[in-house]
Amino acid sequence: MKKITIAVWALLICLVLVHYFYTPETPEVVKGKISTASYPPGSRPDLTNLWDTLVHEQVFSNESAVLLQLNQFVDKDGTVRCTQLYYAGSVDGEQHVYEAYAYPSGDVLYKDQKLDLPLEGAHPLAICREVTGIDYADLTREKCTIALQTFRNEGERRYDETQGGLRVLSNGSFRPLKEATFPDGARRYAIEIVPGAVQPEENTTAREIPDRLIAFTERDIALADSVVYA
Repeated sequence: MKKITIAVWALLICLVLVHYFYTPETPEVVKGKISTASYPPGSRPDLTNLWDTLVHEQVFSNESAVLLQLNQFVDKDGTVRCTQLYYAGSVDGEQHVYEAYAYPSGDVLYKDQKLDLPLEGAHPLAICREVTGIDYADLTREKCTIALQTFRNEGERRYDETQGGLRVLSNGSFRPLKEATFPDGARRYAIEIVPGAVQPEENTTAREIPDRLIAFTERDIALADSVVYA
């Protein structure tokens, strides 16, 4: 009995030591740079061309790609100062997660890291095609900067006008919504556009530039249980 007790305590001590002193190997992060076409002030990048470049220069399978998040930061004149694209893709059966940062100069900096996590969602082009068509100059009106962010959701949720100006984004145009309700498990992307710094000399009203726009593509709004148009 005494020998069994000693063995048990020895095993427990070993487990404690492993817990506190063993550090799992950190996945390697590969960094790189890609050159694409530059774009002039007052304009924005074509995200479909950016995606084609990423597919061509990197080794992941295009068919396996899943969008994690898309961010864009826009100046008052409508120029996109930075595009951040986060996505996953399969490389020889192994899943990789990527970060890409695109700038007006045409420089694209990226990170590539192997990460074995179950990720599901839409292909990046499903959102990139729609965001490319947005006229940012019309939204900013040279009065404020704006930031666009996408958020992946799959839980049950009801959106209404108290959370911001609701819209359906289709071919670069916004169609007003009053409310939309999504069931649990409906994987969709909410595209949020938020104004930033406003010129102090400008008398900008909330009616001209809403505090927040929340938009859904036609693909994503089709996942809703109920939709009420304005």
